[in-house]
Amino acid sequence: MIKRPNSTDYPEFFNTYIDLVKGDNVLKELEKQILEMQFILSDVPEEREDYTYATGKWTLKEVIGHIIDTERVMTYRALSFARCNPNPQPGFDPDMFMKNVNFNKRTLYDLAHEFGIVRESTILLYKNLSAEDLDKVGVANNWKMTVRSAAYVNVGHATHHLNFIKAKYLI
Repeated sequence: MIKRPNSTDYPEFFNTYIDLVKGDNVLKELEKQILEMQFILSDVPEEREDYTYATGKWTLKEVIGHIIDTERVMTYRALSFARCNPNPQPGFDPDMFMKNVNFNKRTLYDLAHEFGIVRESTILLYKNLSAEDLDKVGVANNWKMTVRSAAYVNVGHATHHLNFIKAKYLI
């Protein structure tokens, strides 16, 4: 089990995500989100896959792609910190990433499948880290954070966007 991080384990702006994580069993929550993502997206009609709720906002496919990209970034940070990489990790600009990818050419099914595969990889990493590894600290975007806090950010970030999808995209 990966205990909940202390508020000093991560930058304050991650509270938004970490506060969304239920309980203290983040591995269980990581696993549950694979099925939740598939369940939510399985009923989306094909004509709604490219839907956006307002001009200039991301499409549903782009939101899923953003969740995947963020998962990869946060998991790489966790890996880098766990392996004691002394190099600070760069910041992450989701809008810049979005300008350089076309998630809309893919199907929602394909993106949901990719999320599941990426998340399985994330889970395997965390399951095989020691308690000592989980407490290691690294720097990303000039902010210190622990490996354990990255796991909670992954869950909370996906939860944040899944809640937003339900509220804005699936109405």
